[in-house]
Amino acid sequence: LTAMSHPGPVDNFEYLCPHNQLGCASIEMAVEQFVQISRPLFQALVQQYGGGPAIDSMEVCQKCHAHIRAYNDRKQAEFDLVSKYDTRDTGEGKAWYVVDALWVNKWKAYAKSENVTDIRAMAKPGPVSNERLIDAKTGVVRTGLKLRTDYICVNARVWWLFKHVHGGGPDICREELDIYSAEHAVETGLKLKELQPTGDTADLSRRLSYQFVDECQGDLELYRQRYGPAR
Repeated sequence: LTAMSHPGPVDNFEYLCPHNQLGCASIEMAVEQFVQISRPLFQALVQQYGGGPAIDSMEVCQKCHAHIRAYNDRKQAEFDLVSKYDTRDTGEGKAWYVVDALWVNKWKAYAKSENVTDIRAMAKPGPVSNERLIDAKTGVVRTGLKLRTDYICVNARVWWLFKHVHGGGPDICREELDIYSAEHAVETGLKLKELQPTGDTADLSRRLSYQFVDECQGDLELYRQRYGPAR
């Protein structure tokens, strides 16, 4: 060990969350990543090799802890609802809803991943992004798009779930399993009953929303300030 080549600067920055604390799910997980040394020894290492910063406490960031918990809880609840409502046909509706295949691949990786234990491991798919399927100049569907290669289709229940959880769009609603088939009116009456923003489902509706998990990062007080209390 004493004969090793120059190890480079001390690098504790990668372990810090945006709030300059440890962005782990628990103290136990934070402790596993470090070896505790005395302050004089740490200062000597920094003086010789550069880098930093000093981490004086193994306490985890409470803001990131709340964000991790909200992220994991939403991912599991979303997966359960997709499993419940996804079908090989239009389900309870009469139309298909087009979703960009690139976004779907991101969603699959996110949905199948293990629960995260570090804020850096989050891999949300982001808002549904169908803009790639639309010609920006004409506002109509681009030519040459192929099912499964460029887009997939889901039923109304799954579409409204995606929009509630991740936001985005726009709605591309079709009568057939083909993006070039006739347009169909959006079926707003098929939004999930589990995600109604009032009554017994208000809490679940909030906990699955991108406003709570992504924008407010699991901070209930911030959510209430922005969107008001649950009704």
